[in-house]
Amino acid sequence: MTRDLCASHVRKVRGVVSALAAVLACVGLCVPSAVASDGVDWRVDGMGVRDAWASGITGKGVKVAVLDNQIVSDYPALAGADVSYKLVTEGGQPCYLETGDGSVSSEPVSTDDPTVLSSSGYMMTHGTHMVSLIAGNGSGWDGGSGIQGIASRASVIAYMLDADSKGNLGELNMPLACRTQNNESTVQTIGPSVRDAVDSGARIINMSFGYGDVSDAIFRDYMLYALRHGVVMVSGRSNGSWAGLYDLVGAPGTTDYFPGVVTVNAVDSAGNLQESSDVMDGNVSVLSPGVGVPSYRSTDSREMDLTGGGTSTAAANLSAYLALVMQRWPDATGNQILQSLIRNTKGNASGGPKLDPEHKRGFGIVDPGKLLSVDPTRYPDVNPLLEWAVKTSGEHEETKGMYEYPSPLGRNGVADTDVFSPNGERISVTVEASLVGRELQRQQAAWEKVESCRADGGSDCMKYSSTATADEEDGKVAGDMASDASGSSVVPSWVVPVVLAGAGVLVLAGVVLAAVLVRRMRRARDAGRAVPVGTVGGAGVPPVPYGVAPSYGGPAARSAPVAGSYPNAGAPAGYAYPPTQAGNGQVGQHVPQPPLPPRQ
Repeated sequence: MTRDLCASHVRKVRGVVSALAAVLACVGLCVPSAVASDGVDWRVDGMGVRDAWASGITGKGVKVAVLDNQIVSDYPALAGADVSYKLVTEGGQPCYLETGDGSVSSEPVSTDDPTVLSSSGYMMTHGTHMVSLIAGNGSGWDGGSGIQGIASRASVIAYMLDADSKGNLGELNMPLACRTQNNESTVQTIGPSVRDAVDSGARIINMSFGYGDVSDAIFRDYMLYALRHGVVMVSGRSNGSWAGLYDLVGAPGTTDYFPGVVTVNAVDSAGNLQESSDVMDGNVSVLSPGVGVPSYRSTDSREMDLTGGGTSTAAANLSAYLALVMQRWPDATGNQILQSLIRNTKGNASGGPKLDPEHKRGFGIVDPGKLLSVDPTRYPDVNPLLEWAVKTSGEHEETKGMYEYPSPLGRNGVADTDVFSPNGERISVTVEASLVGRELQRQQAAWEKVESCRADGGSDCMKYSSTATADEEDGKVAGDMASDASGSSVVPSWVVPVVLAGAGVLVLAGVVLAAVLVRRMRRARDAGRAVPVGTVGGAGVPPVPYGVAPSYGGPAARSAPVAGSYPNAGAPAGYAYPPTQAGNGQVGQHVPQPPLPPRQ
């Protein structure tokens, strides 16, 4: 999993339990776009954004949450913008930032104003970059040009997850994580920020980072919470050039491939994929401008250029386009906006979603003009990416049963799928993944009720939609989880007929079927999992199985995984600006990747 910009900026996102630092191994290169020399910001001028502005569509009234690192609050492009800043931690724990020398700050970060000022030596951070791509006014330092936001009137909540260390944004730059005062453990910020964003009314959550070890708590209490409430979650794929999964089935143990999340890859103005991530990845759903876009070279840069990019910027740009669409169609739910997004991409005149059969380009390049002209309220209030992942996972022998509800794994079950990528990767699945299937069932049933109401001539039928009834479902999930915690287990639907044959047969059948499933999902497992490559970072930091750590940008490139579980336990993927640059400042030579082996 990874993050972006034209170079390689590594970042730490410390986990729910683990704190992981990483060494970023960038294997691809980001070639500056041809527009870099003519001063044209093509993500604005080439995507119909100025036409939207001329008609009064600026993102006004739409709230966007940006989960990222610390913001330079006096960056000129943010002057006058509707941006608020938050630090939300698990249990309200104070955040003591790492200092880079193995210790932590003497004072905790302010939860009311977790920002930094340029007087501290920071002119730019990854978080500042992402927020400005959405809501910036185009002003830069010293009266020069800065980052112009696509949805400059949107309301942004910038959630601080950690902080940038000073240095080149395009080179190895370890982040500064939130730690406890005694520096013994990491303070969790990701999950609580997601939930707070939903509760604060955010319609979109931009996560230009990847985390590859989602605990059951983040899964159930945060990611699914946002999914239930129809909040659009946007992330980016890795900037690395290794292949992803064979099809759009999701990966429930991650944030950027979580079922229902919009996973973005970057393209240039000609529609070409970013060179460093021009590879098959079945979980990519949409392409967005991310090459030759506004960027800064380092944390002390005062001059912007148009040679940057990556999947992080592609994600932020997509979030901004969707903010425009939500203003244009205020009655549409987030799920309906997503339905329109995948049906109305550039070059697709079919009216329906068309997934790239080569699994490199998802449903296509975002088309803001179409999205602003097609009323999305005609579509179901069902997350189409969630629906696609659940349906497709059931069509492959390797992934069948991943999201089945009730779960065939029973309570507390865990297993890996069979190999489902050219790199030998597997998908880690716990019993909590069955809640994904449950949520899809809920959304589909709710939409059937809406349609039934309409067929009967009812009024205000959307009150039955999945988004409108999310609070009711929250209570049910909480009750079910409490029941599970007290010892009751989920009973698979397929055991009902067996009950008629007697309790003894039921017990035997249940045990046999569960054993068969786990054995099937684990068969052909390689002798060992990926071996940790070493320990990096401060006290108590565990090994990094993939040789990477969270890095800001768009997902940070990680070294190609060995055959084993995907993701490996405790292997977060970070935010990263794409490929490294040579020491002379020129983009290094791209190393062509060998063709993918045929699927067995």
